[in-house]
Amino acid sequence: MNNGTLDLRFHHVGLACRRLEAERKAHELLGYVAEGETFVDPVQRIRGLFMTNGGMRIELLEPAASPSPVDEILQRGQKMYHQGFLCSDIRAAVAYLEQNGARVISPPVPAVAFGGKEISFLMLRTLMIVELIER
Repeated sequence: MNNGTLDLRFHHVGLACRRLEAERKAHELLGYVAEGETFVDPVQRIRGLFMTNGGMRIELLEPAASPSPVDEILQRGQKMYHQGFLCSDIRAAVAYLEQNGARVISPPVPAVAFGGKEISFLMLRTLMIVELIER
């Protein structure tokens, strides 16, 4: 399998935030508009909102329960911390990236933000965090 057969398509950039509403207002000043409603994912322990501006989509994420994966990101002072990609076969994509040096942070689990479709987080050798989202 090569990366062409993974059929990866860029979906969003994930932004960690302490207060979702403050971030929402700041991004509205830049021309972003909400795409859908705010959601809460008890498995991921996050509260989130997708926003778009032209062809750009961001996902604002704040901790919804403690501990939350976003807590550690915020403690490090990061804001932009992952890129999300749609894929047609999440298990094949995870296996391919692992074979090429990526480390699984979170194995495939259903996600509220995507109507129960599975997501998985991996860290590439370059330390880039990637979220795979099954179509």
